[in-house]
Amino acid sequence: MGARASGDGEEAPLRRTGNVSHIGNKHKRQDMYQKYKKEKARLKLQRRLKTAKEERTSTEGKLRRKERLAKNQTRTIENSRTYNPTVLNAPNTHEVPQWMQEEQAAETSAAAAAPPPAHDEPEEDGDEDQDEDDEEESDEEDEEDEEDEEPTEVPLEGAEEPAPDLVDPHQAKYDIDADPTAPPSILITTSLPSNSTSPHLASANARSHPAELTREFVKELLSVFTGAEYRPRAKAKGAGLGKICSWARARRYDAVIVIGESNKKPCTLTLVQLPLGPTALFRLTSISYGKEIYGHARSTGHSPELILNNFTTALGHRVGRMLQHLFPKVPELEGRQVVTAHNQRDYVFFRRHRYEFRSADKAALQEIGPRFTLKLVSMASGLPKGAGAWNGRFVDDLETDDAPPPDPDEPEHVAPDDGVEFKWKPKMSASRRNFYL
Repeated sequence: MGARASGDGEEAPLRRTGNVSHIGNKHKRQDMYQKYKKEKARLKLQRRLKTAKEERTSTEGKLRRKERLAKNQTRTIENSRTYNPTVLNAPNTHEVPQWMQEEQAAETSAAAAAPPPAHDEPEEDGDEDQDEDDEEESDEEDEEDEEDEEPTEVPLEGAEEPAPDLVDPHQAKYDIDADPTAPPSILITTSLPSNSTSPHLASANARSHPAELTREFVKELLSVFTGAEYRPRAKAKGAGLGKICSWARARRYDAVIVIGESNKKPCTLTLVQLPLGPTALFRLTSISYGKEIYGHARSTGHSPELILNNFTTALGHRVGRMLQHLFPKVPELEGRQVVTAHNQRDYVFFRRHRYEFRSADKAALQEIGPRFTLKLVSMASGLPKGAGAWNGRFVDDLETDDAPPPDPDEPEHVAPDDGVEFKWKPKMSASRRNFYL
């Protein structure tokens, strides 16, 4: 049998382990186990208080505390993510890539190993020394003039010009607006409802009627993107997304946004970057309109700042550039508005705030709205099917100017690239530590 109380009423000493299965009496077994747990918690508390006092008072304790905190790092999904070879930089940092660090270290070591330049000893003042210096300077100027006349300097002048193969001629003709504060031209439309497509429509001007929540979300996007324009989706046969992108490309639009709806709610967002792509499809969830946010601010017509956070991989940088393409290069700071696209576990959280200066040294953020979450579903390197090739010309050029003679060095057209860069599949979520953005 186990430990029992003695005849004079004294109880047996507390056991060192919590194993009380050898005690036959149920009530005694429960009582012994509760005493064991209470004593264990008391000893643990005493040990923690003693350690905290040592770490707070003694120098050695402070060092032990620093080592303990450095060792006891909480394991999260973010810091235990699966290795991705396409990661360009660490999250939320601007660290230099490893290959660039190695090149910089090699250049630094080579510069340190090089002999220092020889310096002439200072000469004493005098008329003869001054005459010699003047003669040397005149000889050096003559030599420089002769070197300038030599044809060896011609390649150096040409080297200062930008390399022609680094600039896309069609993209250069598309980016004709030199004003960095001008907002990009964005065409916003909606998808066709499942019951609206019909090959026997009598009128080509028929338009779809999106749901109320979809129209409200489009209004919110129009307030975010100051250069955006909404056009109802045509219901005529053949008016697909490729045709819409081709129409917008010829009219100098910079991007096309298509809001898809399901069950009378917006569910997808298709982003097409013009004129050459790419095309990205996002799943749209967790939408909160501005009027639903408690204490929200009102939007103004100023272009906001853009903060892209935690886009670390090559695919993440591509998504970040697409989002950056929707805002002007230079924001209007007097509007005090900022848009944040925060990527966490491949979910892009969209928020818009306004700076609120409450005092000379304190600032706060007041949310404007909307807020929603994007999940990348697929990305293709070109435009949607049906956009066709682009010859680099616009509608206004065709209406005002005659067709220029073809340039023999320039391709006749740019064929669309339909290559799929990313396609989400359910098996990609098998590991919760594998992120792609």
